[in-house]
Amino acid sequence: MIISKFEKTDFNFIFSVFLLLAFSSLNAEIRALWVPTWELNNPEKIDVLIEDVQKNNLNQILAEVRYRGDALYFPNQNVSTYPNPEKRSYVLHDSLFDPLDYLIKKAKSKNIKIQAWITMYVITPHKLENISPEHIYYQHPEWITADFAGKKMPHDILEGAYLDPGIPEVQEYLFNVVMDIVVNYEIDGVQLDYIRYPDRKFGYNEIAYGKFKKNVKYEDAESWQDWKDEQISGFVKRLYNEIKTVSPDTELTAAVISKPGKAEKIYSQNWIKWLQENYMDKVYLMAYQKENEDFQANIDSVLTFKQNKKIVVGLRAWSNDCFYPVSKINEKIDFVRKQNFAGIAFYSYTGIKECDYFRGLKINR
Repeated sequence: MIISKFEKTDFNFIFSVFLLLAFSSLNAEIRALWVPTWELNNPEKIDVLIEDVQKNNLNQILAEVRYRGDALYFPNQNVSTYPNPEKRSYVLHDSLFDPLDYLIKKAKSKNIKIQAWITMYVITPHKLENISPEHIYYQHPEWITADFAGKKMPHDILEGAYLDPGIPEVQEYLFNVVMDIVVNYEIDGVQLDYIRYPDRKFGYNEIAYGKFKKNVKYEDAESWQDWKDEQISGFVKRLYNEIKTVSPDTELTAAVISKPGKAEKIYSQNWIKWLQENYMDKVYLMAYQKENEDFQANIDSVLTFKQNKKIVVGLRAWSNDCFYPVSKINEKIDFVRKQNFAGIAFYSYTGIKECDYFRGLKINR
């Protein structure tokens, strides 16, 4: 068959458009990596991180710049509109090094987006010797949440001690911490982590519970659940509106409990409402189930809400013994992509390195 010059030109044009669309489609998919604080505490580690992200076709870094009420950046660096008294993290050994600033500058030329991953209500590590006497835990012990007996939450259970979301001063404090980062650093987004109660048995801090009794008409289980929901959701909404006012292009996202019913009923983390009412740009599911059947059942339950384009599915990418095979991660990647979610994320960079998952991880389509 003889192909004319016109036909060849036409074919080449169509093929070029096809490649462009395919490339654009791939780039539109979020391929994110959660990077813990200890992987960001010096320039050499960040340089290696950037190389790993590029080499493995990832396009977004979720950088943990607030671990436990501390900072991997300089609070109130240039603009002090939002007061932020937090001290530098104990993982930093160079008093002049700014991990967040260094990471942003390195990533910008590589077309890698940076979200500031911020641990919210959890404010202590299990070892209190790692925080200073000026830490919020010591400065405001009255802000720590309590159980139904009024007992203050210990620092060495679950993820650490939590501030109580029902205290207005807590909300104001955390609001200012987040906004300080937004106005002082050229980040692409803010990711809220532990934006929830530690468990349903907590939230009975004396100040918070007094506020509940003052603000509700009927003190029953339903009104208590609704009130706790509003403490979290109201904060998220206020933060979203402020971010969009001062920095419209900065996204607000959250790492969330992957089962919507569990998230709402046990942790007062009603992320479905956040998406439906448009005061959260995206959520990143912590869908860390090992078995494919459990994972797929979880994803199927999420699909019923039809919010796919606002959901990034976070996958387990760690194993204490490295017996969790990389093939299981790849199977989950394939399954998620068929559902047209906004993308995938891997927890965590440390786990991937320890188990050498990059070697077999199939991130390319």
